[in-house]
Amino acid sequence: NEERLSTKDISESAYNEYQRTFREWKQYMSQVDRHPACPNEEHIKGFIDYLQEDRGNAVATVKNRLMYLNAPYEYWQDDAAFPHPTDYNPIQLAKDTVNLNAEEPKEPPRLTLDELRNVVSYITHIRDRAFVVIQLKLGLRASEVCNIKLSEVHISNSELLNHYDEMGSSRRLQGRENTLYIPHNRERNKSRRPRLLPLDGELRGALVRYLLIRPDNNEPWLLLSKNRRQKLRHKDVNQVWKKAFHPKYAETEDHRAVTSHFGRHYFTTYWRVQE
Repeated sequence: NEERLSTKDISESAYNEYQRTFREWKQYMSQVDRHPACPNEEHIKGFIDYLQEDRGNAVATVKNRLMYLNAPYEYWQDDAAFPHPTDYNPIQLAKDTVNLNAEEPKEPPRLTLDELRNVVSYITHIRDRAFVVIQLKLGLRASEVCNIKLSEVHISNSELLNHYDEMGSSRRLQGRENTLYIPHNRERNKSRRPRLLPLDGELRGALVRYLLIRPDNNEPWLLLSKNRRQKLRHKDVNQVWKKAFHPKYAETEDHRAVTSHFGRHYFTTYWRVQE
């Protein structure tokens, strides 16, 4: 990839977009247990679905990602050691069969606060409820939720602070209570700036209930996977949303499906429109 990019006269922003595409592609392929240099057509289709459903990207962004991905693939095709025939390009094959017309994107359904509260009330798993509440309250991406460390969250609760020595120990939280710190430069955290976000009473309550039963296994991450008790994958968060909101709020002719990206949409809409 670096060799290919070094031969192209591109801006720094375009270079960064190439690198972001490569990071997202490698992350996706690791989930399907396939080397990123050996995709087939189905892998590309799955990546398109991942970009649209899990990452919430518009059609134009998806097309750009495929263009950036296609560049190194065609570069590899010129090498005599490349095992596939030169007329086999899974990226082009997927583009020919997947509808990527730049139609006006569907809007998510407009759920009222009462409707959201009703759904959340039926989420019985304590950790899963924390997922949904933290995204609705703070507009975090699924990847940002997975990246939160115990040291980056402070909750004024003596029982938690006595139990978790590392809680709130980040220097960015010094002198700040009931606050969450989101760094901008952690892998898959897409924001340009770090953020300090307040935790209101409802969100603190959801997190306290989870932290009181969180496994003690020396993992630094705030929220852990159910089975592995390790760092979450962003698709774990999306599965929680689908389980909670589908089939009632699955995709329709008029609306997009409610997935983990809905939390960010609801958050930004509230602050831009209502407030």
